[in-house]
Amino acid sequence: MPLLKSFLRVFSEYVPIITYRHDITETKDGVRFAIDGPRWLRPKQREFLLRGWCFNERKAIESVRITTRKGNQLARFGIERHDLLEAFNTRNENVLYSGFEVPLKVPRGSTKFQLEYKYAEGEWLPLVTEHLVRPRLKTFDPENSIKAKHPYSQWVKEYDTLSKEDHQKIRSHIQSWESQPLISVVVPTYNTSVKLLDEMIQSIRGQLYENWELCIADDNSTNKKTRKRLEYWQEKDERIHVAFRTENGHISECTNTAIAMTRGDYIALVDHDDELPPHALYYVANEILEHPSAQIIFSDEDKITPDGFRTDPYFKPDFGHDLLCSHNLVSHLGVYRKSLLEKINGFRKDFVGSQDWDLALRCLDHISADEIRHIPRILYHWRLSNESTSASVGNKDYAVTAGRRALQEYLDKHEPSGQVEDGPTVGSFRIRYGTPDDPLVSIIILTKNNVELLRRCVDSILHKTGYSNFELIIVDNGSDEPEAIEYLEDLSGQEGIQVLDHPIPFNFSELNNRAAESAKGEVLVFINNDMEVIEEDWLRELVSHALREKVGPVGTKLLYPDDYIQHAGMIMGIAGLAGHAFKFLHRQNPGHIGRAGIIQNYSAVTAACLAIKRSVFNELGGFDAEHFATAYNDADLCLRAWELGYRTVYTPHALLYHHESASRGLENNSEKKARWKKEADYMKDKWSSVIERDPYYNPALSLVSEDFGLAKPPRYEKPWEKQDERSSDS
Repeated sequence: MPLLKSFLRVFSEYVPIITYRHDITETKDGVRFAIDGPRWLRPKQREFLLRGWCFNERKAIESVRITTRKGNQLARFGIERHDLLEAFNTRNENVLYSGFEVPLKVPRGSTKFQLEYKYAEGEWLPLVTEHLVRPRLKTFDPENSIKAKHPYSQWVKEYDTLSKEDHQKIRSHIQSWESQPLISVVVPTYNTSVKLLDEMIQSIRGQLYENWELCIADDNSTNKKTRKRLEYWQEKDERIHVAFRTENGHISECTNTAIAMTRGDYIALVDHDDELPPHALYYVANEILEHPSAQIIFSDEDKITPDGFRTDPYFKPDFGHDLLCSHNLVSHLGVYRKSLLEKINGFRKDFVGSQDWDLALRCLDHISADEIRHIPRILYHWRLSNESTSASVGNKDYAVTAGRRALQEYLDKHEPSGQVEDGPTVGSFRIRYGTPDDPLVSIIILTKNNVELLRRCVDSILHKTGYSNFELIIVDNGSDEPEAIEYLEDLSGQEGIQVLDHPIPFNFSELNNRAAESAKGEVLVFINNDMEVIEEDWLRELVSHALREKVGPVGTKLLYPDDYIQHAGMIMGIAGLAGHAFKFLHRQNPGHIGRAGIIQNYSAVTAACLAIKRSVFNELGGFDAEHFATAYNDADLCLRAWELGYRTVYTPHALLYHHESASRGLENNSEKKARWKKEADYMKDKWSSVIERDPYYNPALSLVSEDFGLAKPPRYEKPWEKQDERSSDS
């Protein structure tokens, strides 16, 4: 066994190990530990982030360190791991505060390391000896190799491929329904190859849910084989209906022809060369029965190569108005109530290329957000080809142009100050909203000592902010360092700057609430004293969103000083409570389907830099100072705003550096830990439904990491298993 292990380590220096995990182990001393796995943190610096946990339920561990041939390096230890409390069914604080992480630079080849731990009084004790392997082959490009995509293939095989038993249970579930709505699948065709046409039709004929009709409109194909094949399928299956147009009208008019043939109450849109998995229409029908008021239903999607290889999944959040205005969120599989399409007169021929985005935007005039349903399962495989929009939107420049026009038309009607600009990725857009009359903004900063931090923050605001109509309110929470006191006295004498003295025990919520009472601005901006402005448009961007109707808290994109992301929205449920979206991605990395770089909705954003209209803040009663003195006050504020119908918006176009926790440090003493735990427990009890299922984060994505990686297993609900549970209960 040792010989085999050595061979594999040497071999992996040339063929890279994609993942690494260490099984849960227990030492003779009663210490349990595991290494969750290293991952690239900063590729250009050849740096791994080694993460894991270790605890002794009977005795508190003080520190963890890593030893390599270059010496010793302390890990950041004491990170909360709520997932372990559940895994080990305990409330032990030694378990809760057992997480560690340490950035580690490694050369090419095999690097031996040893993890060690120590108690408050004692020597360093060995935990485990292992190796990190970084390939020696510099020419190997893992990001563009087939092997790099292999993890998704494995994930599909393990978690997104239904068994024969699942199929049987689905059929049984369908038979138990009192009604089975007719779903009309609509497909426009034009010179479609026979092979792809057959694959599309067979994927529909192979549906487990059988109460469907397939309505195909052919747009006067010049390829005789396409027409003959359509005639063949129409004769073979009575559920297939084909209309042959006598003139070419392009995809919008052709799809309208197909819609006119339908008899069902719901229209499912499918392209002529794409495929549905066999359970797609079952999920749609089940959603209709469970939510009969649904007007639009959409699902997750991925792409399929000509040789059948699945890739590029888009695991979508539930409907978000601002995300739909950044890129086409609905897309495939899009299902619409037929009466809704009739109300808006179907597709418009002037928006070919983005006709489905234009369709969804126009539907918003007639329905509410809760009538738009998202099925978090991949129910559509979008065909990749050299010509298709799925391969690259750039292949169809007219699609981008049409999308821009559709979006601008929608804004002209509903938010006329908004102007559409190109987004960071092809097919995405940025909307730049106006700031009518440039209202006064109150920027609130809490501080105590740390004069250099505060000076950097204030200087960056005063000298790098293009929006000029603001006041600074600095709340001093009991500074006692002479330099800090002198600097605050100097600031208090400047025009447009207030310094409030509140030397109470630190309570983030209470201090900010008091400052808000003194504020004169129409918009409030809460910002940490460890922030630094990067781009001068940051404040105007925040204000422009805060002034919009039905928008509540507005959050920013925050970076570490080395230009890697610290915050790009908040994800509920990460590590048991909440985490930061896209943490440790480079600022230029677009993230999952470009979401790190576009305006969108989240359940919450961080109050390290948060804007909100003063009237909305007052309506919410400010931050909850009683229950959230130090932690989760921002998430609670956002979720309470959501309950009142306000959207939380994240914008990457307000960009700042965050020197995280530089002012207050870690929650690493017993008093702070006790307070943190109390607030975390209250948060978990109050917002358990959102923590268990964040609507703006897909259940197929990980709750362990913050990089939108795959969850193993995904937190999918299986409707057919619910049926089994009901049957057993009865």
